[in-house]
Amino acid sequence: MTDIYIVSGFLGAGKTTLIKTMLQTLFNNKKIVVIENEFGDAGIDAGLLRECSLTVTSLNAGCICCSLMGDFEKSVDRILNQYEPDAIVVEPSGVGRLSDIAKSCLRLEEEGRLRLKKNITVVDVRTFDKYLKNYGGFFEDQITYADLVLLSHQTQRQEEAGSVERAIRKMNPEARVETGLWECIPCGAFLDAHRNASLFQMEMDLAVAMKPVRVRAARRKKGFFPFFFASDIFSAVTLECKEAFTKEQLRKRVLHVIQNADGEILRGKGIVANGSHSWIFHFVPDSLEIEPANIKGSQVCFIGTGLDQQQIQILFSEEPSL
Repeated sequence: MTDIYIVSGFLGAGKTTLIKTMLQTLFNNKKIVVIENEFGDAGIDAGLLRECSLTVTSLNAGCICCSLMGDFEKSVDRILNQYEPDAIVVEPSGVGRLSDIAKSCLRLEEEGRLRLKKNITVVDVRTFDKYLKNYGGFFEDQITYADLVLLSHQTQRQEEAGSVERAIRKMNPEARVETGLWECIPCGAFLDAHRNASLFQMEMDLAVAMKPVRVRAARRKKGFFPFFFASDIFSAVTLECKEAFTKEQLRKRVLHVIQNADGEILRGKGIVANGSHSWIFHFVPDSLEIEPANIKGSQVCFIGTGLDQQQIQILFSEEPSL
């Protein structure tokens, strides 16, 4: 039977990096297929995973926890028939609700063709407080329904890592929380049979879970987070970029957008040319990283709230005066 792993985490937490780490430790010499869902049309993370010789199915321009749910279940069925993999790894968009994706996997598990092995959530120590305060409905859901929570960028913020760990354990006392370097996490953390009690409740209510509107209404009555589609709150702006940049030029251009765009940019990423090779950049609040990349690309993507597509396109295309 094929195992399915969900690797969730809010925008820029490090999901793709974790999947690449899991390939080296957990999935060595196994047939793996990744379902990649990016909020926007960029397909940047899918390109990074294909670089690892992975089979990747992309579901973009929406979120598999809501508007693309039917496409997700069809993709799983097609993957099982076409590839017969040992495991499927699902990387939802950063604004996806883990509970809805797990619910869909449990429906597929009920058919007896796969097993929901582990719900994993990556939490970025740097942005924990900000995202919990401003986007709690999505952020808390990803933590509450996880079996395993991994911290990222904890070595950069060691003083904050302890308080973040305590907050996570309070939100989800049943989850296993790993605070060390990912390469040092034992494989047993991913393979053990532990399952969050919240998922047992989902299984018990599976007949109801197949009627998502009713489930959401019940959750609202019980005082759970108010329900919103990701597209009600977040938007993505994806741009084609044929221009070549030096590292410093790219840094200035990205910061020009971040500092001057209306709304709030929570995530930026892109692969752009630099002569014979490429740059890849990652932005989350207060952090911009730019590194050389071995894959070619010409797209950038900004995700946030209240974004104006035309304004961002103009800002990214003009020479900043920094």
